[in-house]
Amino acid sequence: MSRKTQSKRKKDIVYYPEQHVRDVNSSEIFKNDRMTSQFLRNYTNISLFANVQPEDIEDVSRKYRAFLGVEYESDTIKKVYIRKTDGTLEREVYVISLIEHKSDIDYDVAMQLLRYMTAIWQEYKKSQDKKVKESSKRKSFRYPLIIPIVYYEGAKRWTADLHLKDRIEFAEQMEKYIPDFTYQVVSVNEYTNEELSKKHDEMSLVMLINKIQTPKDYEEFCKVSEQLVNSIYGNAPEEIKEIYRDILWSLLMKMNVPSEDARELMGEIGGCGMGYLFENMEKMDIQAERRNTQREKERADRAEERANRAEEEIQRLKQQLAQMQKNRIQ
Repeated sequence: MSRKTQSKRKKDIVYYPEQHVRDVNSSEIFKNDRMTSQFLRNYTNISLFANVQPEDIEDVSRKYRAFLGVEYESDTIKKVYIRKTDGTLEREVYVISLIEHKSDIDYDVAMQLLRYMTAIWQEYKKSQDKKVKESSKRKSFRYPLIIPIVYYEGAKRWTADLHLKDRIEFAEQMEKYIPDFTYQVVSVNEYTNEELSKKHDEMSLVMLINKIQTPKDYEEFCKVSEQLVNSIYGNAPEEIKEIYRDILWSLLMKMNVPSEDARELMGEIGGCGMGYLFENMEKMDIQAERRNTQREKERADRAEERANRAEEEIQRLKQQLAQMQKNRIQ
């Protein structure tokens, strides 16, 4: 590829601000209907979602954030349309997805999920009562199913309680009076790179990249088939490629790659595909490596300076000794 062609392609790449944070990247995943449908089909092990397609998903996050008066940008609420084999609508299911990217686990996740669930049910009740007056008071009335899921990227094992009742006092003694539900945790680090590679979808590549937390993780990532990575990236629609570039930029910043080098690398990825990542990132922390190199240079310079001073002192002592011997002879 000519330098001119490379330069032209680099201009098409969006460069992101250095303060861009990792959790925003993850929320972008679930704003994309195609990625969300892959996640529900292939990573939740919920049979109800076995055939969910992008067109079956509607994002209603803003509606319920406004209802609760909260702004959790990384939380998403989806209305998922479950269809019969002939394509006709069978039911609507709500999915709450909380994104936990921190290494410190939030132990109040179950209560946060409950707030969303009650908001969804309350709004549903109002909407149905508007259609048919006091329909919610009828024996046959049913609230929609809500499935709460936590997408967890942290390196530590998830240790928060999975049941709401475990956050409430006297739960064991007074269990029948306490509302309860469980939520599912989909942890990136519970999957091996081999398992994710077999999935061979856009979500699998996101998870492969998000698993990179240490130099060892990066070494393991480099063992993944370059052909597979290029295939997923190359065949992805442009809006998903943007998500990849977003995630990669944050990864480079996390790895302390200097901004200038990161921009060049992002440009090459845009022009040549993600295989370029395998070829040009030998160090997990380039700035640390440069600092180590500088420290070694300074250490060597100090050692050389000490050696020079020692040599000068030896020469001075030799001159003194020679002068003393000369004085004795005289």
